[in-house]
Amino acid sequence: MDDRKKRIDDLLKNSQESRASLNTLLENFGENLYSRSKDMQDKFEDINQYKVYLQDIVESNAAIGKIEEKNRRYKELEDAINSKESEEKARSREMARIYRRLGKALLENGAYDNYTSLFKEQAGALTAKLESLEARIGELENKEGGNVFSWIGKSAQGLVLKSFLSKAQESQEQLYHNVGERYSTDRELLNGDTGETLGDDDVAKILAEIFALRGVSKATLNELTLLKDEKRIISASFGIEGNPQKQIQSIKNHINQVKEALSDLYRKFGMQAAGIDEDIPPERKYFIDTIVTAEDGEIIGRAARLNQSLLENEIAITKLRASLAIDEEKMKIEKYQRSIIDKKNKITDLENSIADLEDNVRDSEAHIQELQKQL
Repeated sequence: MDDRKKRIDDLLKNSQESRASLNTLLENFGENLYSRSKDMQDKFEDINQYKVYLQDIVESNAAIGKIEEKNRRYKELEDAINSKESEEKARSREMARIYRRLGKALLENGAYDNYTSLFKEQAGALTAKLESLEARIGELENKEGGNVFSWIGKSAQGLVLKSFLSKAQESQEQLYHNVGERYSTDRELLNGDTGETLGDDDVAKILAEIFALRGVSKATLNELTLLKDEKRIISASFGIEGNPQKQIQSIKNHINQVKEALSDLYRKFGMQAAGIDEDIPPERKYFIDTIVTAEDGEIIGRAARLNQSLLENEIAITKLRASLAIDEEKMKIEKYQRSIIDKKNKITDLENSIADLEDNVRDSEAHIQELQKQL
């Protein structure tokens, strides 16, 4: 019995391998045959379906390509925007430094007093304050001697004065920045100056730097606007259509389903052409005969042999399983028969026991009758 079970397992494994080989052979054969019929008149529904599936795969792959291209462009735009924004931030810091240089040059050049007169008083006050603070800090740092308490007091006072000095320097720098930015903006807006007609002094040279930098910044901002608009359009389309990766995965799943359906078509067509599926209409058989060539004979022969092997395996497996089932039924019969015998023996024992009990009953009744005679 064990040998038969092992034989069944071996046959099942062999059938599984043969089935896989046959399916692959038939699918490849069917695909080849469909490719031959691609340009033929569509008189069979499966040929139409074959073309629909192929077109579906082409369009699906094209859709994936468009999504990937859109996603790639979106990442390019992000990188470009980040890069240009970083450039613009660095340019803004450079522009702030130039504004301070311009403001300082304007305040120090008497030729521009008409413009800077409004700021002269504030600039003078800040300059005087800075000089005073620097002098006082210098005095504290130059004084020597004294006890530890005196030294601690001077140190604390020095820290406070340095804090005041730092704030005054910031205020002065901010004043220079405001004067320089305001002056350069006024010249550009009111006069349309570009720095080329301002003369040859330091102010003119600094203005030329500012106008050149503004030109670069303006071009960058225009580019940023275009890039952000394009990115916003792509982002909006993602919002409507869904996450790009999910879109791609969904389309890939669809392609796999179409490919499975194509495989079924190929396999069925291969079976028909190999004579494995004989239940086909005459017009279909005639059509197959027109596209099958002599070179296909080897494939058809291999398919027939594999199919025959499968049929023989199925028959052998059926017989072995029937043989095993017969033996199992015989074993059941033997078991049942032993049980019947056992139960019959039990019945005999019970019947003998009953007969003994009946004899006892009769003996007791006879004894009662004897005793009643003595009454």
